[in-house]
Amino acid sequence: MWVRTRPKADGQWHPEEWQGIVHEEAWRQMKARPFVWGTFLWVFTDFTSYWRKEGGVRGLNDKGLITSDRKTKKDAFYFYKANWSNEPMVHITSRRHVDRTNAVTDVKIYSNARVVELFLNGSSFGGQTNDGNAVFIWKNLELQRGENQLEARADINGVPKSDRCIWKLLR
Repeated sequence: MWVRTRPKADGQWHPEEWQGIVHEEAWRQMKARPFVWGTFLWVFTDFTSYWRKEGGVRGLNDKGLITSDRKTKKDAFYFYKANWSNEPMVHITSRRHVDRTNAVTDVKIYSNARVVELFLNGSSFGGQTNDGNAVFIWKNLELQRGENQLEARADINGVPKSDRCIWKLLR
């Protein structure tokens, strides 16, 4: 399940999933207004800001698509890549949220494929069709206790693409 409550700007809890939701909605709003001829992103990378304390880190604005050390591309980066690039890609979101406490969860994938198929522990949960915004969602999947392997597969213009990650159910 995704975060539906807006985090406090200066709070300890600053989930990456919220950033994805904000960008997805901004994109939907922009696409719904053909008279808007341009837009820009705020901001490409996380950056230092003396007055900020986001996610429990003093002096950091963490709203970038990439971490301040430019080593980690966040989920929102892949959302825009799926919408703005012709390079075939598939990305399972929430991949850094490895340790899980809820057995029932949703899985979200960003891709520029027409159809993406999701596998959980080797079992297919079927294909989803692109919603026009490069977001694919499988609802209420049940994780097994311990390690769970997720894999997303797509064929994009004859190019097979896949992404994999592991989530661990702790209880």
